[in-house]
Amino acid sequence: MSILSKLFGSSAKAEKVARELLRSVTQGNPSASSQPSAPQRTQASPAPQPAAADLGPSGESWGPIMPAEENQYNFGGTYIQYFEQIFRTEFSSYRLENAMTRDGKRTVFTFWDGTRKALVVELLFSSSASAKLRQNCAAQGVPYLRFYYDHPGWWNTRSYVVKRVRNALA
Repeated sequence: MSILSKLFGSSAKAEKVARELLRSVTQGNPSASSQPSAPQRTQASPAPQPAAADLGPSGESWGPIMPAEENQYNFGGTYIQYFEQIFRTEFSSYRLENAMTRDGKRTVFTFWDGTRKALVVELLFSSSASAKLRQNCAAQGVPYLRFYYDHPGWWNTRSYVVKRVRNALA
């Protein structure tokens, strides 16, 4: 991001430009990089799929091409709604609480099994250096996960989110 930061100023603006560039490449729309991003995501049309050799290395939920599977970017709502919908449908046996932190930059979901805190999931900026919640959970013996919602190429596909949460709850 340092090159983009030098070109566009603040790192937040550089990250926004990088997200828009990535979105325009994955959706095959070169003019999208000049359009402002909306906080609410709309349903995206499927991106053309290049040959496997053109993709480069990819993981289950990351890589240069948006996967066809439901993910936070092709979901018809905000990233918070996306994660909450997965948590409520896939893990309905747990009571779920969510809260936005005072700084408004992080959202915390807590899974409860009766009166026992079963899991804490934090959604945050990829550039966040926040570690207090993770440390508190470790001290309490409570499983902790974090998902970055703004990292270019990290799609947070449904299967990836479900698998990580299921493993943490096991």
